[in-house]
Amino acid sequence: MAKRILNRWKGYSVADCDCKYCLYYGGKRHGEVKCLADECVCKEELKAAARRERMNNGSKDKSRNP
Repeated sequence: MAKRILNRWKGYSVADCDCKYCLYYGGKRHGEVKCLADECVCKEELKAAARRERMNNGSKDKSRNP
């Protein structure tokens, strides 16, 4: 019998794309994140993760809608 993969990887989440997990994270100084790269190398992954979470969760942000 063939083995079926039920939980396929669907991509990174927004929490996975946090700067503190990045290879180029230089720490925080005075509350500001110091990046060792010229620009964010995870930009595309972060956009895709945010788009995926908005599609799955919808607009559930109650603070924006009084």
